[in-house]
Amino acid sequence: MDSWNEVLTACDPNINVVQSISAIAFDPYQELLWTGNDKGRVASYFGESLQRYTSFRSHLTPVEQLLVSDKGVISLSSDSVKMTNRRGLVKWVISNEDTTNLHCMTYTTMPNSEILAAGRQQNMLVINVARGTVVKKVESESEIVVMRKSRLVCCGSTSGEVTLRDPRTLKVEHRIQAHTGTISDIDTMGNLLLTCDPLVKLYDVRTMRPLVPMSFPSGPCFLKMHPKLSTTVFIMSRSGQFHVCDVGNASGTHFYQANASYINAIDLSTSGEMLAFGDAVSMIHLWSDRKSSKINAYSNPVELPAVPDSTSKVVVGENDSLSLVGMPYYREPLLSVWPSSMVFEVGNPSPKIDPEILSSMKMIDFVGYAPNPGYQRRNQVFRWSRKERKSGAPKFVSEKERELQSGKGSKQEPLSLSEGEAELDATSTRMPKYYRRVEIKYSRFGVDDFDFEFYNKTHYAGLETHITNSYCNSLLQVLFFIPVLRLITKSHIGSTCSKENCLCCELGFLFRMLEDARGRNCQASNFLRAFSTIPQASALGLFEPEEPDEKTTYSLLIQNFNRFILEQLHQECNSENNPRLLKSLPLEKTSLSMIQQLLGMQMVSTSLCKCETRTERHTIPFVVDLNYSSNNSKGKGSSTKSFVDVLRSSIQRETQPKAWCNKCQQYVPTIAKKIPKGLPPILSVNCGLGTTTLSEFWRSPDGNNPWLPKRISMSIDQDDLNIAEIETSTAIDISYTGNPNHANYELMAIVIQVKVEKEIPHLVAFVKVSKELETESSGKGPWYLFNDFLVKNVSEQEVFNFQGSWKTPVLLYYSRVDISDLMDTSVLPSEIDKSILFKDISISKHRDTNIKSAHLLTPEELPQPGTLVAIDAEFVALNQEETEIRSDGTKSVIRPRRLSLARVSVLRGEGARENHPFIDDYIAASEPVVDYLTEFSGIQAGDLDQQSSKHTLVAYKKLRLLLDLGCIFVGHGLKKDFRIINILVPSNQVIDTVDIFHIKNRARKISLRFLAWYLLRQDIQTDTHDSIEDARTALAIYKKYLQFKSEGIFEE
Repeated sequence: MDSWNEVLTACDPNINVVQSISAIAFDPYQELLWTGNDKGRVASYFGESLQRYTSFRSHLTPVEQLLVSDKGVISLSSDSVKMTNRRGLVKWVISNEDTTNLHCMTYTTMPNSEILAAGRQQNMLVINVARGTVVKKVESESEIVVMRKSRLVCCGSTSGEVTLRDPRTLKVEHRIQAHTGTISDIDTMGNLLLTCDPLVKLYDVRTMRPLVPMSFPSGPCFLKMHPKLSTTVFIMSRSGQFHVCDVGNASGTHFYQANASYINAIDLSTSGEMLAFGDAVSMIHLWSDRKSSKINAYSNPVELPAVPDSTSKVVVGENDSLSLVGMPYYREPLLSVWPSSMVFEVGNPSPKIDPEILSSMKMIDFVGYAPNPGYQRRNQVFRWSRKERKSGAPKFVSEKERELQSGKGSKQEPLSLSEGEAELDATSTRMPKYYRRVEIKYSRFGVDDFDFEFYNKTHYAGLETHITNSYCNSLLQVLFFIPVLRLITKSHIGSTCSKENCLCCELGFLFRMLEDARGRNCQASNFLRAFSTIPQASALGLFEPEEPDEKTTYSLLIQNFNRFILEQLHQECNSENNPRLLKSLPLEKTSLSMIQQLLGMQMVSTSLCKCETRTERHTIPFVVDLNYSSNNSKGKGSSTKSFVDVLRSSIQRETQPKAWCNKCQQYVPTIAKKIPKGLPPILSVNCGLGTTTLSEFWRSPDGNNPWLPKRISMSIDQDDLNIAEIETSTAIDISYTGNPNHANYELMAIVIQVKVEKEIPHLVAFVKVSKELETESSGKGPWYLFNDFLVKNVSEQEVFNFQGSWKTPVLLYYSRVDISDLMDTSVLPSEIDKSILFKDISISKHRDTNIKSAHLLTPEELPQPGTLVAIDAEFVALNQEETEIRSDGTKSVIRPRRLSLARVSVLRGEGARENHPFIDDYIAASEPVVDYLTEFSGIQAGDLDQQSSKHTLVAYKKLRLLLDLGCIFVGHGLKKDFRIINILVPSNQVIDTVDIFHIKNRARKISLRFLAWYLLRQDIQTDTHDSIEDARTALAIYKKYLQFKSEGIFEE
């Protein structure tokens, strides 16, 4: 400690990125030193020699602080927090309205798991490091500029006050007014707290008393306690002078002067052997008190780039032996040593006979003969070069078209996955193959080449997979088939909703798409993207694992999501003037939201103490969790307990917990009861199955008498709930129609988990389609199976068969049989809010008002049915394409590149202001963008950021309004655009120039640039793509097509 000397200085060799160093930190796990500069660049250096390791741009603003964990590096700027691995790959980014002016961060009680970020803003943020989400917000009374963590979290503010907070609750435990101005730095070690500006003050955190302060004439700016010597502190000024002193012995102070410019950051290694500081000219100064030093006492090895093996050049001529090429090392016997006596010639398998030949074949005895179809030689058959595709995997659309052109294919309607498959009977435990997890296969033509019709022959749309959190598909289908809920969400999207990422809006858009699809595949990408941005969902653990395995419990995920989505819809639909949907609802209870009126069960929770003190609390839960272990089911044992007994004991409970009594002033045993006071029109039930023992409730011994009833009757008599099963043969008593305390329910939907041994489980929904929603005659009854994009009509017997252990019920939805008489949906607002087309709305916080590329519509220009508009969209990539190279050298697409809408432009297609844009909106990115595709989209980094974008950033509610108004969209390649936008436009409202100028017997489509050059004599897209230019060009090409048609020269 007596001889600290400068060991090395280093600087970034790239003169273009040299900037003032603003943050520096030693890596406590590896031999690395990390720095951050004023341009947001983070760099690392290896070992005592400071060899360059990594360097990457992490932020757009200066890096305020760096924290290094075992999983990666966390960097903080004023407007964002980002975590990367040590190679610079991004793990997560947080940048939203909560990150406005951050300055510092530190770990909480869980190192490497949670951090606390604060600054000159209203809230302190608790961030989960593993998920990269804000799990808690704590209001801050002052502007915090520095934080350190010991037994308490010490926060230094601009007012000179130090607040000490409990690291678990983050409540202020103590306050110390240390200085009159902004605190420059603080540090802690054990029970010592040191602050500086302009003196170095010491405090004992046990007694909160000040100790003898330490003087530092040069003006202290940085403090760093020695990690090994608990009373030794490094005090440094910005001019480079620093002291090494003992807080208990002022005479043992050592003075040093660093040859540096303006010092901005310092740090001390965990070994206490190395001191580093960065200055304003991008120089890193490394000091040590010994000749050979290291950053950590025990470090993990640093991951270094792989060095390619040097291969010796082998020249093989015609006369050289093949043994000159060496064989690879092997430890197991090669196939070539297989004995010849064990090799048998079995010949090729018999080729399959064409179905057309078999259909025309005539039999004489055991010999069949048929006419030669003409596409092969007589007495010869093809030897196919590849195996016939199994019936469980459909051929690609392009593959079938090629086979038809070559004469190998058949024009007959292809069989679906489920046709010819034996269904479940009452006692069967075998799982049909249409219950298995379905996957989308991709060809080089993308997802449009996949044959979705193979999986769905009905008029009801399925939902695609390969979208994050697509496990929600099953419940979304159930909610869609609740007519009143569908009307509520559709009414909501017609109103003025300014909330960003509103799930009710996105659900309404999805329901509109499912209505219009009529059997075509849809995707819930917009809804699931909005769902993934909600912090509460992340805190509740509702997000699907990145790599699910066979142990993933989707049953628990979907039950928690069921509770969450209903609560979220209630909050988003709730207003001061809620419509009165329930006809029987008293006027004084019109404050109930529409979701509470539809799915809420009015409950009263009472608690009775021995002193006769009684307390009541009114709640409206949306979900009933089945409790199989309740013992208040009228004395029946578990072996004979029926479903209605379990349901009753789950709703009306009586327990004896210990609770606080205000009268007794202590915790005493109480009698707690939950009593229903009102029955909902829709009853949602979480089955809560988690063990094999509980699953046995659902498996009937003979299979002929299912445990789950199809219809039940519920009534409230004073404070008692009665539930009974209604036999199928019994007529429903209609005398109770509209009675809020007596309801007859019918099962309308079931969500099950399908789990096969050693396979990843997934969720499937059974939905009973009501007569009002039936669009086709169902031969097997009203029940339909929804397995993502596989949709199939199934029998009622199959729905209620739970004999197989692979089939586990998860959710139940019961509907009142008199729901149409009970609820009045005519009070829902039906008018569409068209004012959004006339308003200039933006969520960008730094919008440049001088940039106006669009002129809004006036009320006189409101589109009418048939109004022509030109549209074009630009996209950015959220992840790259995942491919694999097969052994034969061909490339297979496992998952295509995922694109997200970035910009959409809509132009007037007719009238006095034809070709003038009235929409030119940039879509705020809620997920990290891996490639802005600037060459093809014209989108720059920062255009989609609410904090830095100068453009108008809105959601795409306007497009839905234009569609509902009956506009006809003109564009080039609109099928792909509308798919990524996630909107379904009827074909009679689309004019696509890529189809107009397409030669049908050729697969290749003509580009917009070529059509503009050939037809309009214009050069477009010379530098980058511009959506306004592309939409205007597509409109001009369409007008040119109309001209050719009128002149009769188009076919020429």
